[in-house]
Amino acid sequence: MAPKILVILLLLVAASPAALAAFDVIQMLADKPRYATFSKLLQQTKVAGEANQLRAATLLVVPDKLVKSLASLPDDKLGPAVANHVLLSYFDPIKLDEMKTRTAILPTLLSNTDKKLGVLNYSRADDGQMYFGAPGASCVAKLVKVVAARPYSVSIMEVSEPILPAGFMTSTVAAPRRRGKGGKGTIQPSAAGLEDSKMVVRKPGEGVSGKVSSKDTGSKSAAPSPAPY
Repeated sequence: MAPKILVILLLLVAASPAALAAFDVIQMLADKPRYATFSKLLQQTKVAGEANQLRAATLLVVPDKLVKSLASLPDDKLGPAVANHVLLSYFDPIKLDEMKTRTAILPTLLSNTDKKLGVLNYSRADDGQMYFGAPGASCVAKLVKVVAARPYSVSIMEVSEPILPAGFMTSTVAAPRRRGKGGKGTIQPSAAGLEDSKMVVRKPGEGVSGKVSSKDTGSKSAAPSPAPY
């Protein structure tokens, strides 16, 4: 009887929401060399490991040819900056477009250690184009495309440039580009998916580290196919 009970318990654990929601952002980017540098930064800063513990997440990635301003940040700013590219809820273009307001404040992984900087401003322009911006900076990082997704669990979307808070800009970092008119309105906090954003596993006092480590946090699970939009 005991072995049967053990088997049932194991099946229940495997079918739990936490188990079903498990994902590995590094593995999802493994066959996408266009984002190799960004993937490396996720591992070096250990942000990948923290993102993989979320119940739901959206990763905003930057292609190698545009990632220099992020990769050149000093160690104490690199970790927080990378963490601010991880939204604490699942989003895709359809879900963003269905928002009742054209602007919103979306919490990021950095909010676990810095409530003020750990958010992104979202704006939808008159022509439907979607943009993101960090606190104190212009909302000019354009949503380019969906790179990969597991609906309602994790999505990876490309943006046109790194999303850096104003205080993270240095003399060697180019100022963000301006964009056309659109996305008017008062920015309101978004409560979408906040319950799903809770960490599945987190040690007390553990947060995003600004220090660089070479440890790989990826796993060997199969990477999903890109989701159309």
